[in-house]
Amino acid sequence: MKRAFGIVILGFVVISMLPVFVLAHHSTAEYTNNLTTVEGSVVEYRWRNPHVTVVWDVTDANGKVVRWRGELASISTLMGHGLTKNSLKPGDAVKMSVYPSKAGTPESVIQYIQRKDGSVVLGWSQQAGGNPEGRQARERRPLTDPPKE
Repeated sequence: MKRAFGIVILGFVVISMLPVFVLAHHSTAEYTNNLTTVEGSVVEYRWRNPHVTVVWDVTDANGKVVRWRGELASISTLMGHGLTKNSLKPGDAVKMSVYPSKAGTPESVIQYIQRKDGSVVLGWSQQAGGNPEGRQARERRPLTDPPKE
């Protein structure tokens, strides 16, 4: 009887902690609130859950190539915004608005993606805290400066 009671209590503890783990996973607390524009060339476009990621090379002011990694939302969310597994390919020249890592590493959450020809790949990002009003204001608009929230 004690064993069954202990298992039930353990089950309740584990179930009650699940929302904490889920919420922690979806936090963007590790990123700054400073929207930054970076230009580079796509190295890898990882179309997988729980988050699609983009890896791209950026040449800094000193001519050094820095490899960036950026996080997007889930596949199903991005499909709702018109993206597919073929939206980006290695070698694509891109300009992105990102929220960089607070740690100063070249990691980010991506807000906006535009190709060199000016076509918009992603006009807003729920993962980066985008909202419908911001989307309407930015979608299909060439990126000259980082979009304002």
